[in-house]
Amino acid sequence: MDDKELIKRIMEEVKDEKLREELLALVVEKNKKKGDTEQEEEKPIDYVAKQAVLLGATEGAAKAGWWIVFLFASIFLIAFGSAAFFYFLGFLYTLFTKSDEEWLYYLFMTIFLSIPALLAAFGVFALRSGKREYEKLKRKEENQGQS
Repeated sequence: MDDKELIKRIMEEVKDEKLREELLALVVEKNKKKGDTEQEEEKPIDYVAKQAVLLGATEGAAKAGWWIVFLFASIFLIAFGSAAFFYFLGFLYTLFTKSDEEWLYYLFMTIFLSIPALLAAFGVFALRSGKREYEKLKRKEENQGQS
């Protein structure tokens, strides 16, 4: 029996006014609890807080860990990206100026150094996206707390 039918039946069959009000209040309270649990289930996961709980750390330690990983990923991106870029310039130079197969070495090194640079770029992108989602979640929770 759904709530509309239950309310209709209470209104028709219960003659005592006080009992009717109590039953209707119970139906409303049941619906409120049901709505609260559904809303909690739809909440996005707070990844930084989850990491803090799983590791037994505070939220501040989790944020510090995020910054450390972000800085290392950025350093790797800059180091490997610039090295790959310079080897690419060397590849272009040897390709058009020298006749021997030295350009193959520069091509290999460009590809070899581009792989960790791309992985670091994906890492930086993932960390930034995760932080944006975390900040959206925090703002959403603050706005819900104010209303």
